[in-house]
Amino acid sequence: MRHPKDPENEVGREARQQYLAQAQMVIGEADLDYAVLYQRFAENDWAAIKLDEAIARYALRAGYPPKQVVGLLHQSPYLQHQVHINRVPLAPMSQYVRSTVMKAMQQLEKSQRHAT
Repeated sequence: MRHPKDPENEVGREARQQYLAQAQMVIGEADLDYAVLYQRFAENDWAAIKLDEAIARYALRAGYPPKQVVGLLHQSPYLQHQVHINRVPLAPMSQYVRSTVMKAMQQLEKSQRHAT
């Protein structure tokens, strides 16, 4: 199994740390590290996409601005594996991330409307 490619700059490292922190909360494993997360999810598309969706909802609910959530989802094992191992161009993967965040925002708005 390949290891995740390290982020190239401070913004990427920060986003990866934030992604990992959200994943620890969503999965419920406080001592989970990124390499283990990557091993677990990178090649399981369905589970990795579900994780990204859960993290997007969790981060938005925690008050992260949508643009920041898009940034941290760029560090998801799914996106990292698709871009760096499967050589999928970044543009369609960025589109996947943006649509994941949009969908999470719509779900949150809907649940907030029902809560009132």
